[in-house]
Amino acid sequence: MKDRRDELLALAEKAVAFGSKHVDQIEVYMQDLFNTEAEVAIGQINSANRTQDAGAAIRCIVGTRLGCAFTNKLDQATIQKAVKQAIAAAKSSTEDATWKGLPTKAKYSEVSGTWDDAIPEKEPGVFVDLLAETSQKATAQSEGGIVGQAGVGSVFGWSAYANSLGVGAADRSTIAYIYIVLLAPTPTGMTPGIIEIDVQRNFDLELERVVTDAVKYLKVAKKTVDGETGAQTVVFTGNAIGTLLYFALLPSARGDSIVREKSILADKLGDKIASEKLSFLDDGLRPGAWATSLFDDEGVPRQSTPVIEKGKLKSFVWDTYWANRHGVESTGNASRNMRTGVISIQPSTLVVPEGKGSLEDLISDIDSGYLVKGLQGAHSSNQDTGDFSVVANPCFRIIDGELTGCVNGQMVAGGAFDLIQKVDKLAGNSRQYLLPGGVAIHGPSISFSGVQAIAKES
Repeated sequence: MKDRRDELLALAEKAVAFGSKHVDQIEVYMQDLFNTEAEVAIGQINSANRTQDAGAAIRCIVGTRLGCAFTNKLDQATIQKAVKQAIAAAKSSTEDATWKGLPTKAKYSEVSGTWDDAIPEKEPGVFVDLLAETSQKATAQSEGGIVGQAGVGSVFGWSAYANSLGVGAADRSTIAYIYIVLLAPTPTGMTPGIIEIDVQRNFDLELERVVTDAVKYLKVAKKTVDGETGAQTVVFTGNAIGTLLYFALLPSARGDSIVREKSILADKLGDKIASEKLSFLDDGLRPGAWATSLFDDEGVPRQSTPVIEKGKLKSFVWDTYWANRHGVESTGNASRNMRTGVISIQPSTLVVPEGKGSLEDLISDIDSGYLVKGLQGAHSSNQDTGDFSVVANPCFRIIDGELTGCVNGQMVAGGAFDLIQKVDKLAGNSRQYLLPGGVAIHGPSISFSGVQAIAKES
């Protein structure tokens, strides 16, 4: 398939040249993405399709008035019409006295592992075949297992950014994924859905690992055991701890929270806020990671930003607007809502350096505790304080170093900033997981001591 980077960048630059005659500043961000997916629901393949998601988002500035417009048609005439709409919106909007300008030119780092020539050539039938193979393997290997949901898909396409301050760049991206939700009947109902997923920037998906892990945990989930209330050792998989960090801790590390004085971390740069066993960074350049790209949605170069390093708070993440207000540089963490034009601050790939040994090794050292593979209700965490109260689902009881069964309705509660001081051990089983908002985490399972667990009342 033809590489569209030069074409999109030329369209963006022409739109900037057109709008520059009428406004003080203008930027254009555009993308052309193709999504292919085959899906299973309740054991039956119910869809296989390819869709296109194209669009151009324009932001114009007149003085300190901002106006936005969007079009899903990528031709010069339609884009110029959208530019005129953005100009009109800017002229009629209110002034923003804190506005200081669009991003300026900066050097881009090289990125690798973000494009696979094979993915754009894959027809939907290939995805159907792989999905059928996945479902057949899962049902054959799991006694009484039901594929509640499964999918195999890819996203590929191109993006470009240009503004009137001379910034201009284009990028391309491929992503492939496979997931399965496996469940089975029990004497009292059904097991929770056991979700396993693999995401790659190429088509070398780990089908066997996804099926094997789902079947392994489903076998344990068929046995229901009682939970226990009190301070417990809790092991969070990379997916679970990533979800908790995203909702309960990372909002306090965003630049907008710092400037608005809503973050309890605002005056703690350089302070020890976590166990020295814990580090994590926002890495927009990690080779092959889900969110790795040449630039963010404002054309600012992606970078690697240490947030916590051996327990110490090292930095925050910024987009251009909030960085300008605070007198610092953007860290390349702008995320754009294409249709509304709203820019927000989002992490890219959260990387937690792993420890040693397998997850089984980590569990084997625990006399009493829980393994948590997923969370419900993390989105309701208090973003200002980091307090959370979530349902652990699926949640497995650990007794004498073994998984003994599945605990229904078990909750864990506490504060994110307290939790990260209770790190016990990190496994060496790092994998990539997807979080909300296009964010990823690449990290291991982690055990925490003294976590408040609340058992469901009988």
